[in-house]
Amino acid sequence: MRCGTAPPVITSPVSTMRLRRAARRLMMILEQARAKVLQSHLADYTTCTLCDRPGTLAAAAESGQAPCNVRCFKDELFTFWRCTGCGSLHCVENVDLSHYYRHYPIKSQKLNFHERIGYRNRLRLIERLGFLCSQRILDYGCGPGLFVEFLRTLGVQNAFGYDPFEPAYSNQRALAESYDVVVSYDVIEHDDDPRQFMRSLSRLVRPGGMLVIGTPNADHVSLARTRNPVLHPPYHRHILSKRMLLALGREQNLAAQHIYRRSYFDSLIPTVNSRFIWRYIEKADGLLDSAFEPPRQGLILRSPDLLFFAFFGYFVPRGDNIIVSFRKA
Repeated sequence: MRCGTAPPVITSPVSTMRLRRAARRLMMILEQARAKVLQSHLADYTTCTLCDRPGTLAAAAESGQAPCNVRCFKDELFTFWRCTGCGSLHCVENVDLSHYYRHYPIKSQKLNFHERIGYRNRLRLIERLGFLCSQRILDYGCGPGLFVEFLRTLGVQNAFGYDPFEPAYSNQRALAESYDVVVSYDVIEHDDDPRQFMRSLSRLVRPGGMLVIGTPNADHVSLARTRNPVLHPPYHRHILSKRMLLALGREQNLAAQHIYRRSYFDSLIPTVNSRFIWRYIEKADGLLDSAFEPPRQGLILRSPDLLFFAFFGYFVPRGDNIIVSFRKA
C-alpha cells in the first residue's frame, strides 16, 4: 500500500443490512415525528369555530393550497378550506405570525399619492356616517400609522393608532381608552380568533359610537385561483363571509349601519383602484412586495389589460372586499 493512501474499507453484507435497517427505522421515526407536528398544527383549524353549523376540512366541498405571496416565504404552501356552514375561509396551518411580520413588505409603506387618495376615501365614508373632526378615533391595526398621520395633518387631533407588531404604536394604554369611532381595515382576517377580535373592539367604542371593519369578503374569493392575492397566506387566518361578519357584530350588540361593497382604494383617478393594483401585482411576479417597489412602467405600457384597468378599473370592481359600519347601541 502506497504511503498516504487510506486503507480500503471492508464492509460485510451483514453490517450493510444492519445499517440499512437502522436507516429505515430512523426515517420512520422522523416521519412519525413530522406527522405529529403537522397534526398539532392542524388541530385548531380544521373545524370552523365561528358559525352555528360548523363545517370541517374533511367535509369541505372547496379546499386548496396557495403559496405565500411575500417574497421571503414564496416557496411555502398553505391550505385553505371553505366552511359549508357560514361560507368563511380558513387557513389550516398554525403559524407564528411574528416570524412572518418581520419581513412584511407593508412595513415599507409610505404616505404617497396613492395612499392619500385611499385615506381620503376612508375619511369621506366615515364623515358621511357622522364622524366629526373633534371626535376621538382609533385606527386598530394601524401598521406604521399612516392613516393616523393623514388624519392629524387634516386637523383631527384626537386620532390614535394601535398595532401590536409596530413598536411605535404597540402601547396598550390606547386600549384602556374609549372612542367615538374605531376603524380597522384589513386586520380581522389576520386574527386567529375573529369573535374575540370583534368583542375587544366593541369594548373600545362608546355607546352610540361607530365601529368600521374593512376586510376581504369570502363570498367573492375563489380557491380555484391559487395565486389570488386576497388569500395572502399565512397572514390571512380567517376570511369571513358577509353573513358571518354581520353575525359577529350582532353578538356584540352592534347594528350594521352601512355596507360598502368595494375597496376604499377604488377611485376615478388613474391607477388608484384595486382592480389595477391587484392585476399589476399578478403580472409583476404575483408577490405583494412588487406593490411597494419602484413601478415597472414598461410592464404597464406593454400590457393592454393594465392600461385599461389603470383608467377604467373603478367601473369593474373586484367585489372581494367589504367595509361594514356598525353602530353600538
